[in-house]
This record gives sequence, structure tokens and C-alpha cells, in this order.
Amino acid sequence: MKNIATILVVGFFTGVLTIYILNGKVEPDGLLVCFLSAGIVALGFLAVFLIKKVRKK
Repeated sequence: MKNIATILVVGFFTGVLTIYILNGKVEPDGLLVCFLSAGIVALGFLAVFLIKKVRKK
């Protein structure tokens, strides 16, 4: 859980690289998908953090 920002940034750029490899160009729609996927991963981390916090009490 210490490297959450690193995981999100690497995941975002991996998505951008994948879109570039598959399409040969990066379009705004592809960037939007990468932002949304990074947001979903961040929400997953938040859910795990909150569950651990509630169980700790």
C-alpha cells in the first residue's frame, strides 16, 4: 500500500503504451480510458484501505 501512486502512474502509462502499440497513435478517447481505469484501481485501493481500517478497530 506504500507505492499506490507509483502503481497508478505505471498502470496509466502502460495503458497509453498499449493503445499506441495497437493503434499507432494515441487519441483522446484512449487517454480517457486510461484515466478511468486508473481511477477504478484507485477506488479498489481505497476500498481495501477502508476495510482494513474498519477491521482494525
